[in-house]
Amino acid sequence: MARPQATEDQKRAARRQIQKAAASFYAEHGAAAVTARAIAQRAGVSVGKIYAHFGSLQALMQSLWMDPVETLNAQLEAMAAEIADPVQRLKALLEAYVEIALTRPQLFRGAFLFVRPEGLPKPDREPLDTAPFAILLTSSIREGQALGVLRGGDPQDLAQLVWAGVHGCLALPVNFDRLDLDRSQDLAGQMIDVLVRDLSVVPPPEPAA
Repeated sequence: MARPQATEDQKRAARRQIQKAAASFYAEHGAAAVTARAIAQRAGVSVGKIYAHFGSLQALMQSLWMDPVETLNAQLEAMAAEIADPVQRLKALLEAYVEIALTRPQLFRGAFLFVRPEGLPKPDREPLDTAPFAILLTSSIREGQALGVLRGGDPQDLAQLVWAGVHGCLALPVNFDRLDLDRSQDLAGQMIDVLVRDLSVVPPPEPAA
């Protein structure tokens, strides 16, 4: 007798069970230890179930961060829409990125500091203008250039530059925790001031001592 097909609710429950196992294993052992077999054992399912529900181990790991990152992107978009000044909007977006790193450390490390283990295949590279945060940065820079308050240059290249600068400040103390570096938030805050000042046609005033 054929086994009855799982209902949609049962499929969703199975996916959540596997995701929960993957998230806890990743949190305990790090990305380098993640394997389909290890996650399957923790979830109490076969390795085939992982591929049946997610298609690949890489897709499973990406799914852990997809929903919360989409929520964050929507929040950033709403915040940006309320700031008319493109220079202030650019600064606020970068500060919000730092805030995410500080208040959602597990999410930030998983979604933005994830180091792909050798066993996971590399995904197809997507254009930068498909990344919601990059779109917001680029739009702010382009608008600032049109108003003559931000210097010239390819807006997407400049967006990539400011994102990389702030992200690097957040990642450095994590990757080199054996060194007596300043706190991530202090480094990132100073970097934001430097980047915004460098991009501004009329630099904003120095922050009060």
